[in-house]
Amino acid sequence: MRNEKLYIARREQRLKQKDLAKKLRMSLDSYYRKEKGKADFTQTEMMRLAKIFNCTLDDLFWEETN
Repeated sequence: MRNEKLYIARREQRLKQKDLAKKLRMSLDSYYRKEKGKADFTQTEMMRLAKIFNCTLDDLFWEETN
């Protein structure tokens, strides 16, 4: 399942997948698979993404539960 929060954050910042792949020092294919939910981001990658978007890990990766 696609990481919808990350997708939205990326689009709001007008970034392309290749831009984030470069910032995370990974291939475009690897980033694509991770954003699409076919592979998992490492803890370090998640922390870098939160820093890039100036938000928390919760904001990008976890759903709120009621």
